[in-house]
Amino acid sequence: MKRPRVILCLYCLMLIFGVGRSVLADPREPVTILAVNYPPFEMDVPVDGLHGFDHETVVEAFHRVGVEARIIYVPWTRAVSDTRNGLSPALLSCARNAERERDFLFSAPISQDTYGLYYRKDFKPPEIRKLEDVIGQSVASVSGYASLAKLIEIGANPVEVQSETMGFKMLALGRFDFLYSGKQSTDFQIMQLGMTDQFGFVVTENWDYHLCFSRRHPLSETLLPLFDKGLAEIRADGTYKKIHDRYR
Repeated sequence: MKRPRVILCLYCLMLIFGVGRSVLADPREPVTILAVNYPPFEMDVPVDGLHGFDHETVVEAFHRVGVEARIIYVPWTRAVSDTRNGLSPALLSCARNAERERDFLFSAPISQDTYGLYYRKDFKPPEIRKLEDVIGQSVASVSGYASLAKLIEIGANPVEVQSETMGFKMLALGRFDFLYSGKQSTDFQIMQLGMTDQFGFVVTENWDYHLCFSRRHPLSETLLPLFDKGLAEIRADGTYKKIHDRYR
């Protein structure tokens, strides 16, 4: 009498774990991607119907391979932490560095940005040809960003600020002499606040941005090649260019 009951229990366990695995392995389920407001790459509140070119690129690339992508906006430190710990499969937009390679898998590049040093127009900066020339100077970058990690890596002693907006407001007040940041997003925010004429800019390098997949999430190794396939398709047929043209 006990044998059928044991078999039934084993059958139930197989159903439970079998269904669980099939759901986890089904890339057609909606995918939640975490992001921070970082215009014009991604915007939590659309401007004239525009969500940001990285936001639109990711949604469209996944759509091409039959995956629905839902982008949720949270503070950057939470986005990084939740994705690193496998609570979300992917993070947008994400620059590559050695520290992040331990926790993330990187898509093909989805966009690029020029990085460099902002300074007040009334400040005469020393000659700067590369980022290392800022060592010993008063410099800041945004907490949790790869730009801050880069400054620490080269031996600078950066001030941490909570956002680009706070950074260039403090820069204007003379709290530090340089703000290390990406040009497209920072210029966009400076323009919105009517502060365009207050800062100069020195280019130091160019960075690629990626969609970063958590090494701890069970869907990442399935979703990464699917996303890259969809991204290649929208680049090839001109959709990627059309998305970016709406922001020029």
